[in-house]
Amino acid sequence: MTRYLIAACLALAGCAAAPGSTQERTYLCEGGRMAAISFSGEAARVRLANEDFELRHVPSASGARYSGARGALHTKDDEALLTIDGRELGPCQEVKTKS
Repeated sequence: MTRYLIAACLALAGCAAAPGSTQERTYLCEGGRMAAISFSGEAARVRLANEDFELRHVPSASGARYSGARGALHTKDDEALLTIDGRELGPCQEVKTKS
């Protein structure tokens, strides 16, 4: 059992972004609002219209969750739920770039 748990942890660690790297994602939220989010290490920087603030990674049972003084972000696959100043801006869908 322990062997499987260690293997699973190592597999998940391999999926994490390299230290110091930044992943940029853009989400289209309900109501047409766009949110640009930069993920770097244990933080997510949210840019929404003229606002810019940082959220810190917190434990989550499913997906990834970030929280801060002004709000929270929960992502899973290509969807996100963003709450800012008590207002829920979501659901949000990741905008995929054409390659």
